[in-house]
Amino acid sequence: MKAFIQKFGIISVAIIFGVNLISIAILGVGGESYGMGEIIGYATILVAELLILVAIAQYKKQQGGVITFGQAFKLGIGIAALGGLAFGLYNVIYILWIDPLFNERYFAYSMNLDMNAPDFADQYAAFAAEQGFFLSIPFQTFLMFMTVFLIGLVISVIGGLVFQSKGKVTTA
Repeated sequence: MKAFIQKFGIISVAIIFGVNLISIAILGVGGESYGMGEIIGYATILVAELLILVAIAQYKKQQGGVITFGQAFKLGIGIAALGGLAFGLYNVIYILWIDPLFNERYFAYSMNLDMNAPDFADQYAAFAAEQGFFLSIPFQTFLMFMTVFLIGLVISVIGGLVFQSKGKVTTA
């Protein structure tokens, strides 16, 4: 099972990093790219986490067509955790090096404000003071991890229910 988690986890990580980096190269960073970036980001998460179903199916086949819900769930959670860690790490890289002004830009984008307006700095400072920890890198990284992990958790439960062997399962 460990080999399947590693194999499909690495593929999930590659999809998460690869698609997002290609997206940045094509769309750039900034308010004009955020709408499409969100769509691409969530679609990427979904595709990366749907690999859980492929992994469960292949593992079941390798095990002679027998898999328990617990085995399928563990396999899925392992892959989901790797995908979540990758997205959390991607978030840190994005905020620290790719777009250090992300919080300010996203605030301007979501509030339909001009970052060059004379009162923007005051508006953002008030927002940042109100939000505090929610704008911190640790919180945002945790949020990105949990977003991917919870999607993977749901897919793991579904995969476990769909692929589990019916009837009595014997172990050697």
